[in-house]
Amino acid sequence: MASLLRVAAFIGSLARASQVVLSEGPPVGNVAYTLPTERTFLLNVPTTYAHGEPYPLVLSFHGAGGFSEKQQRVTELSDPSLTIAGKPFLTVYAQGVNNTDWNMTHIWKGAPYENKTVDDIAYVYDIISTVSSTYTVDKSRIYACGKSNGGGFTALLACRPDTSSVIAAFAPVSPALYQGTYAFYNCSPSRPVPILHSHGFAERNGCRGRYPGEWPQPEVTEVHPGVWEEVWDCPGGAEVRGLTVEGLGHAWPSTLGLDLTGSPNQTANFNFTSQHLVQFFSRHQLE
Repeated sequence: MASLLRVAAFIGSLARASQVVLSEGPPVGNVAYTLPTERTFLLNVPTTYAHGEPYPLVLSFHGAGGFSEKQQRVTELSDPSLTIAGKPFLTVYAQGVNNTDWNMTHIWKGAPYENKTVDDIAYVYDIISTVSSTYTVDKSRIYACGKSNGGGFTALLACRPDTSSVIAAFAPVSPALYQGTYAFYNCSPSRPVPILHSHGFAERNGCRGRYPGEWPQPEVTEVHPGVWEEVWDCPGGAEVRGLTVEGLGHAWPSTLGLDLTGSPNQTANFNFTSQHLVQFFSRHQLE
């Protein structure tokens, strides 16, 4: 009888412990997810997260051959000092799939070597739905950024009428953009989209030249030594700007030089994420 009482007490203590965990809200830090489709992603939740308060959400897509943990490392988006519109934010580091026909690992839609047997667009919606079901996401402040092939996928998301109506702003970094039927083919966003890159979007957003019919010309400013920022004059509230970095290899710009794909010139004299990206995202939200 005593042993049964001890077992009952132990089960009761486990129930109480579970209630304490639940009352404190969902887990913070790095949280690994596997979706019912068997696709995976890594979510970083700031330790200051308070359940019930709306938080921005950033979707970040690695380059071909990359993976979630590497994207977290090279972008430095999980730096706890970063904020969007004064608020800490959640970051999803998505995981691409393989295409054995091309012998390509961890890739995204929007390239000639994409894996056509999977649906990366549905995957994005699954991520947003899954994170929003557990955490309090500010639906007006969902953003997308990506590097290389992931940058091309980010551009594709900006070009689609469905995803451009859900994601507030886009930042492709060193994007892999292909002619023909890939990222920019039939580009038809649901609205003029804010984008921190110049490829194709100055014209598509109706940005103005100096005279009718002129190709849109940006205002150019050297914002760091050897780093020029191009800003276009665009109607409809769509901010279009790009950065040209002298001498940097195929790398996410950072003074730490963490993106070795740009070796031997992977180190920049500024930090793109903390000095440009979060400020750009902060200026934009959906109605």
